[in-house]
Formats: sequence, structure tokens, C-alpha cells
Amino acid sequence: MKLLRRRVCAGLAVGVCAGAAAALRPGTAQAAAASGFPRTLNDALGRRVRLAEAPQRIVAVFPSNVEIAFALGLEARIAAVGGRVFWPPEARDKPSVGGPLGYSAEAVAALAPDLIVVTPSHRSALGLIEPFARIGVPVLVLHHPDLPSILRNILLLGQAAACETRAQAVVDDMRGELAAVAAQVAGRPRPRVYLETAAAARGVYQTVGRGHYAHDALAWAGGANAFADLAGAAQVSGEAIFARDPDLIISLQKRPGDSTEIARRPGWASLQAVRAGRVVVLPRAHKLIPGPRQIEAVRAYARAIHPEVFDV
Repeated sequence: MKLLRRRVCAGLAVGVCAGAAAALRPGTAQAAAASGFPRTLNDALGRRVRLAEAPQRIVAVFPSNVEIAFALGLEARIAAVGGRVFWPPEARDKPSVGGPLGYSAEAVAALAPDLIVVTPSHRSALGLIEPFARIGVPVLVLHHPDLPSILRNILLLGQAAACETRAQAVVDDMRGELAAVAAQVAGRPRPRVYLETAAAARGVYQTVGRGHYAHDALAWAGGANAFADLAGAAQVSGEAIFARDPDLIISLQKRPGDSTEIARRPGWASLQAVRAGRVVVLPRAHKLIPGPRQIEAVRAYARAIHPEVFDV
């Protein structure tokens, strides 16, 4: 920890010590107060996170947090990203921290962050909370289990980064898009949908239940989740899928194959969705990233569920 302290304070222009020095400059305190800083926010762990001033060097860990930050126009303030980040393309040019084996507090400190944004689903990154709390660098934990939480977290990061107007505009646009799709499918039958998020060769499948953003996306798109009685990300058997006998199958695949491959699975030809030719394969990509692009996922599901309404 001594090394961590030294690196943060050793001449890195906007680190913790630089921020403290800036606070001593004439007029700085008054300017911070006028802009609403310092401010304290509550994060996903119920922690009270205090920000002395608007952050200028942000380390964003996990793809969803990176996508939210870029949607808020914070790209110039992103000092580094963490996790398997592929979008937006500009994010791949940022320094990368951490990996499957965890995150080095000293390596992150070398970037002189004044805000670190992590998520509970990336558990190893939670190890950054304690060491940075000791030296006064705020760590904001965002959790995106469902679609409403994504909207709330956009607003929360907007508050943390002093870009509330931009955050509200992003959320308003998303709500408008959701309302537009909902209006197009209003009054139409809601087919039961089996959303397959992954499939293993041994006959084990992944789907989602209530309390998951993809479950919410299906509902906005005019469908009824065949596994709505489950909670969050869930593993199901082929037998469970046969018992639900969905009206429509949407399979999310990293490299989308032909929908007929699903029909060739043992016994699957008997499923109602397969018999009716209602099997759709979509690229997984952002559909399993709980960020602003969930709106695109809703549109894609809506086209699959109600092709009679949307151009395909």
C-alpha cells in the first residue's frame, strides 16, 4: 500500500495529491461549490461515495460501464478501461487494466484516476474498492440487473461526472425509443419466446428469467418470456424447453449460424416453434451487455417477434 500511495502522489498531474493541491488554489473551492461539488452519491452496494470535484481521469471497468461512459461523451476523460471491451471502437485505443486473474491496485494507481467505476458481476474488480478508499479515490459500483437499472445508472454516472444534462438526454432518448416500439406492438398477441443466450454441446442451455435486462427487453418488444418464472441468468435442460414448447425461439450466437441447425438438434423438430418455422438466430454482441445499446436489442427482438409489423 505504501507503493500505491507513492505512485498516486509521484508527479501524476491529476491524481489524488494533485487534486488536493488544486483545492488549495485561490477560487478553486468556490468554483467546486458553484458546480455542485463536493457531492455524495449512493452506489449499488449502498455505499456513500463522495466526489470532491468533477472527475477528469476515469477508469471504467466492464463493457457496460465503458459504453455508458462513452454515451455520456466522457471519452476524453477515460484514462483506462477494464474487461473484454470491444465497443465503441475508440475504447479499444484506451489503456487496458486488469484481466481474468484480477486487477492490480498499483497498476490502476499509476494511471492517477480520480474516479473508478466497477460492477459486481466483475467480482475481481471489487478488490479495488478498499485500497482506493484508503487514499481517498472514489470507486462507484454500478449494477445493471434489469432495464430500469440501466437507465438509473446512466443518470448516476452523469451525476458523478457532472454531465447530468447529457445523461438525461440519453435516458429520454432511450425511453422514447422504448415507447415507440411498445406502441408498434401494442394490442398484438404476445408469443411465448425461448431466448437462448448460450448452448452447450452436452444439451445444457442458458436463458434468462425475470429480473434480467434481456427479459425486460423481450417484454418491450412484444413477447412473453417462456422462462419468466426463473430469475436472472439461468441454466435449463432440453427437457425443460420441450415442456415449455415455445411459440418462437430466438438464439443469440457469437457467430450466427443457420436457424436450421437448431431444428437438427435431437428431438427439437417436434417443438411448435420449429414446426412453424419460427426460429431466429441473432448475433449476440451487445445484446448481453447491459448498456445503452439495449435499445438496439429491443428493436431486434421486436422484428423477430412481430415480423408483420417491422421490416426485416
